[in-house]
Amino acid sequence: MLDYGMFPPEFNSARIYSGPGSGSYVAAASAWNAIAAELQSAALSYQTVITQLSSEEWTGTASAAMAQAATPYAEWLSTTAAQAELTATQAQAAAAAYETALASSVAPPLIAANRMQSQQLQATNVLGQNTPLIMQLEAQYGEFWAQDAAAMSTYAAQSTTLTKSMTTIQPAPKVTNDAGTANQANAVTNATANSTATNTSKIVSNAATNTTNATTNATTQATQAATDPLTELWFLLTGQTVLPTNLGTAVNGYAPFAGLFYNTEGLPYFSIGMGNNFVA
Repeated sequence: MLDYGMFPPEFNSARIYSGPGSGSYVAAASAWNAIAAELQSAALSYQTVITQLSSEEWTGTASAAMAQAATPYAEWLSTTAAQAELTATQAQAAAAAYETALASSVAPPLIAANRMQSQQLQATNVLGQNTPLIMQLEAQYGEFWAQDAAAMSTYAAQSTTLTKSMTTIQPAPKVTNDAGTANQANAVTNATANSTATNTSKIVSNAATNTTNATTNATTQATQAATDPLTELWFLLTGQTVLPTNLGTAVNGYAPFAGLFYNTEGLPYFSIGMGNNFVA
């Protein structure tokens, strides 16, 4: 720390009186108080919303995950609000320290008057008649020196303490997952793909079923178309409506007409044969 006792009162008083003053400290304290109030209000609102959502309107795994992610942020708001309030208090203390140092320092006009009067007395002290007054003025000047040095040293010590006690505000914690957007996109893609695959499978299955049914119907119709003329012919020949499935059934169906075919076709040929034998 700087040793202000090394500097004359003109220097120390001029510095404290010509400085920017405590206005910047007061403005900073007011700003930090406003920030602290805003952060505290935000923390209370945030915590209220979390409590209402997780306990009254929204329950389940997603609600628990939301509360777990959002609670650290609400805690950060409260912590930062307290830090902002402390910073405001420190700024107010710095302003008070400045005002104390200013009030404790000797006003520059008094120092200038002391120096001017001492110089005038020394200039006219031909016979030493001014020596007692000069000594008084020098003693007063020494008091000014000590007073300014003490005021500035105290102010410097208080400022150093306040500066060291200030805490750094930490950045807000993340309440979201950096990969959340990508994960959501993948989930949507997978869900869409699964739905498409399922629909495609159903379409293929339905098409195969329809093809099988169409083939079966076509075969049945073709079979019916092929067998219907035979059935009709058999009906014309035998009077039966069902085609025979074996030789016995066919013979039985043909039996009633065997005599007719023999008399109309076989008997004439038999007579011709017999005549030829006798002639020979």
